[in-house]
Amino acid sequence: MDRQQLAVMAMGAAHKAHKEFGVDPTTRVDVFGVLKEMGAYVFFRPLRSIYGAYLPTGEMLPGLLINSNLPLSVQRFTAAHELGHLYLGHKTISLEKEVDFVPERRSGIDNDEIVAETFGAFFLMPRALVMGSMRELAVQREQVTPSGAYLMALRMGTSYAATVNQLQTLKLVRPAQASELRKHAPKQIKEKLNGEQAAGRQDIWLLDEHWNGKDIFPAVRDTIRIQLEETPTSGYTWLLQNQPVGMQILDDKYKGNETTVGGSRIHEFVGSFDENAQESKLVLKKTRPWDQDQATAQFAVQIHPQELRKTGPLVLPKLG
Repeated sequence: MDRQQLAVMAMGAAHKAHKEFGVDPTTRVDVFGVLKEMGAYVFFRPLRSIYGAYLPTGEMLPGLLINSNLPLSVQRFTAAHELGHLYLGHKTISLEKEVDFVPERRSGIDNDEIVAETFGAFFLMPRALVMGSMRELAVQREQVTPSGAYLMALRMGTSYAATVNQLQTLKLVRPAQASELRKHAPKQIKEKLNGEQAAGRQDIWLLDEHWNGKDIFPAVRDTIRIQLEETPTSGYTWLLQNQPVGMQILDDKYKGNETTVGGSRIHEFVGSFDENAQESKLVLKKTRPWDQDQATAQFAVQIHPQELRKTGPLVLPKLG
């Protein structure tokens, strides 16, 4: 088969895997859950020069290795890539020195790697999920900004680089536009979203009204910045209704012009997640402080804290 046929085969395999494991292609994909269901031997180790590895063992189920030094989004994409090797039954050892291959630079890559990469991309980012994320976040086709691509990546649980590549593969951005997006490093994008403050390896969840009613999947020490519009002269303001377990409120402030009559401002809540974060719902209501029974609007997100694995197996062995 030529490269195009291999890619089509890998896309079909990802679609088949979705059906086999009951994956909803319109929501964030739980790749580690699928690996657990397969009974795969997955180990996390702090590695220096590779993203992960696929280690076939003859008659036994192959082993998968994932670099625990990677950010969660890259761990997830590496896991999907290794799942591609596993699901398609590849017979040779694979050491991933690179993932997120740029489409224009794939000519010299081994066929098994191309297939695993394509499988991983379509397993984590099926077209329905990509299109739904664009629609829900009001990201315009052919007008995707670096911050828009980054927030889509957060929504889908994928790396910025993999998201840009998939947008190009799905022809939702032109090759020249994808090349321009790649010039923006995630570090720079996060600093801009974080009010020009350094973010390090942690993600910045910048949420506005488009995230209302959605799910978020923050890792430890990720920052959440909720920005909602209000009109000062109306007397109504956004108030936090509950304090999610493991989420610390770092700031509660206003941005914008409050001097003009009827003018609006942005009410921003800044928070961070610690190791005690639990599944919970964050709720804000737009109400008058002296009459909180009367709310004109509500903003809510469901929080699903994510574990950033450092070392050890994906599934602990049973004793006894």
